[in-house]
Amino acid sequence: LLNEQRYAKIVDLSKIDDLLVPYVHQNNRLSSRDYKGVETREITYKNHNGYSLTLAIDMAASDAPTPVVFYLHGGGWERGNNGALRVQSQYMAKQHGVTGVRVSYTLAPQPDATVQVSIQDVKDAVQYIRDHAKELNIDPSRMGFVGTSAGAHLAAVAAMTTPEAKAFVGYSGIYNLETAAITSRAKKEPRVTYFCGKDPKVLRDASPMNLIPKKRQPAALLFCGTADTTVEYAQSEQFAKALRNKGAKNVELKIYENYDHNLSAKASDKMEEIFFLTMDFLTANL
Repeated sequence: LLNEQRYAKIVDLSKIDDLLVPYVHQNNRLSSRDYKGVETREITYKNHNGYSLTLAIDMAASDAPTPVVFYLHGGGWERGNNGALRVQSQYMAKQHGVTGVRVSYTLAPQPDATVQVSIQDVKDAVQYIRDHAKELNIDPSRMGFVGTSAGAHLAAVAAMTTPEAKAFVGYSGIYNLETAAITSRAKKEPRVTYFCGKDPKVLRDASPMNLIPKKRQPAALLFCGTADTTVEYAQSEQFAKALRNKGAKNVELKIYENYDHNLSAKASDKMEEIFFLTMDFLTANL
């Protein structure tokens, strides 16, 4: 109701059944016993001017080295922390033997923050895991990346530029900074400064659309909703098309009619469906 006018610009609200019926989520398949009890190690992997960045590593119990998935939280590049996507990470660790690495990265309000700094943070997190793979019992040749919203942007950049990347999953992601309204039309600080005054070269060079490798593209699973007023679902459509045009053989695009930016969150009745599609996709490709 509060955002009725915004939603009405992109979807016909009169055709949505039960639009004003409150939804209260209850898990059907997912139980806390499916993921609780996983050992988590908190590690500082990088120090900046005035702040440190950490990794929350959800350890898979395995005698053999395990695959690893990096999880990047959303929050418009301005907020959030690596507590997000904890359930996904710990479920994969406990049920599928895949170590999870939840990454904290530089946010726009922090000193000297830019999108290039955040991208380098993620690359440094990946390098930290490479350097410590033996002690963490990780097989660094099998990496996956998962992100939501702004985290999907950073995860996609990492997936496209990491040779060991086998899989990428993005929820409501931003893949072309030059065209996405959230970046190209940004007017307020600190986002404008974070994107270097919306410098066209910065936006171009930091867009996953422009970073797709010529060979060995990672498998990709993209989720989006047609009623997303935060990030246009065309971002996911166009990224999927670009991946296929580059020769990617395994690209899945899941478009949810009349769902908004939070289609994968607990407030959505699609949460469990998306959760298990993600788990199955990562397992199959790692």
